Amino acid sequence: MDDKLRILEMIENKTITAAEGADLLKALDKNDEKAVIKPKREAFKMFKIKVLSADGDKVNVQIPLEFAKVALRQGKGFMKVDQIENLDLDLEAILDMIDSGVLGKIVDVESADGDTVEIVIE
Repeated sequence: MDDKLRILEMIENKTITAAEGADLLKALDKNDEKAVIKPKREAFKMFKIKVLSADGDKVNVQIPLEFAKVALRQGKGFMKVDQIENLDLDLEAILDMIDSGVLGKIVDVESADGDTVEIVIE
C-alpha cells in the first residue's frame, strides 16, 4: 500500500491527528523531491596519453580522468614528458582544459626528433 494512503487511513481511523498526518505527508514529499534531484552518475571519462618516440619506444596510458587530475595536481613531475627533447608541455594549461570540461584531443605535439605525444580526454 502507498505510504500516503496509509497516512490518510490513519487519520480516518483517528490513529493520528490531522496535523500529525500533514507533517508525515510533508516529510514524504521532501523525500520524494530528494530522490528526483539526485544526479545520474556519468560514465567515467578517461585521460589517455600516447607517446611514440623516434627510437621506437611506445607508451599508451589510459586512466580515469579524476585520477589524472589528482596526479597532475599533486605531483607535477608525475608524467616524465621532460625526457623527450624539445617538448614543453604546460601542465597548468592541461589542468585548466580538464576543469573546463574539454573533450577530445587536447595535446598533439611532435618534436624535431620525430617524437610524438597525444593526450586525449574521452
